[in-house]
Amino acid sequence: MMSLSDERLIHDPTEWDALVSQYRLDCYYEHAYFALEEVGIPEMFFCPTEFGTLIYPYLKRPIDGTPYHDITTPYGYGGPVFVGLWSLDQIREVRQHFLEYCQTEQIITETIRFHPLLQNVELGQYWCRSTKELQRTVTIELTDTFETIEGGCSKMTRRNIRKARKEGVTVRDASEADYETFERLYRLTMDKHDAAPRYYFSHTYFEQFTRGELDAELLVAERGGNIIGGCLVLYGDRFAHYHLGASDPEQLQVRPNHLLFAEMIRRAKQKGMVAIHLGGGTTPDETDSLLVYKSSFNEGSRTFFSIGSSVLDDIAYEQVNRSFLKNNPSAAASNWFPTYRTPIRHLSQRGEETS
Repeated sequence: MMSLSDERLIHDPTEWDALVSQYRLDCYYEHAYFALEEVGIPEMFFCPTEFGTLIYPYLKRPIDGTPYHDITTPYGYGGPVFVGLWSLDQIREVRQHFLEYCQTEQIITETIRFHPLLQNVELGQYWCRSTKELQRTVTIELTDTFETIEGGCSKMTRRNIRKARKEGVTVRDASEADYETFERLYRLTMDKHDAAPRYYFSHTYFEQFTRGELDAELLVAERGGNIIGGCLVLYGDRFAHYHLGASDPEQLQVRPNHLLFAEMIRRAKQKGMVAIHLGGGTTPDETDSLLVYKSSFNEGSRTFFSIGSSVLDDIAYEQVNRSFLKNNPSAAASNWFPTYRTPIRHLSQRGEETS
């Protein structure tokens, strides 16, 4: 490993989270969030300078059957955060130091899911070899009263919220035991939508949210004493995030999701969050049904999700891809990056998104 001077690599959770707190970063930057991932080592590249500070956490993952690694942000959002005033030359200088480390560690690709609310793609585009805006996401600012926010929903959404209440749907905090029901409903929801494998999280993934290491809240919708839906919400210093949602396919007609979203927004407001991010659709299409649904809670939202990608060793990347495509020729038709991590069972409609 290269010798770092002012820059340093951080692995210790206490030191890591102290920096997240000091710089008021979001929940997706907390060590406990990175620890949810079953593959890869959480690592933070920290670079304080006289003109600003760079905080860049990522997962360092082994590439099976090779001596190589790659780095990526976890499911969700993240990427490098540049605090202070940075010139392009300063970004390039620090980037060169980081690339020297990557070369030493045989890290051959880098993938970044930029944070729509931190808008770190503005400087992050100069960190990566290439960036691409993938899709619009939905964000609700929480500065107005809840009544005003709810009034900003579409007429149909307000009607569906009332319908859920009329049908006897209620929302409450989940108990630890309710996570098992939520997990079952989540899998049913993914099956219903024929979701890609990366959306099927393990039992351990769900279980970790019960340990209290992340500021997370599971809300469940009940009807007649039975849980018929749920949503998992993450809270950071300023922002709340709709993370995962699930519902009983046989109970959708009573609109549990509409009431869950309304309650999720109300609680985020109550907790003093500045905004809640609902995410986007399953494809970049503006007519995507999930995006249309989320947009019905704030039709004027204009936040965007971008992705950055870099090949850090062209020769090694080509070598690994060649071996992968030899065993998985169907992946050649995909635009997935990196190619060698193309999921085989399902190719995403959003071909550019990473594994």
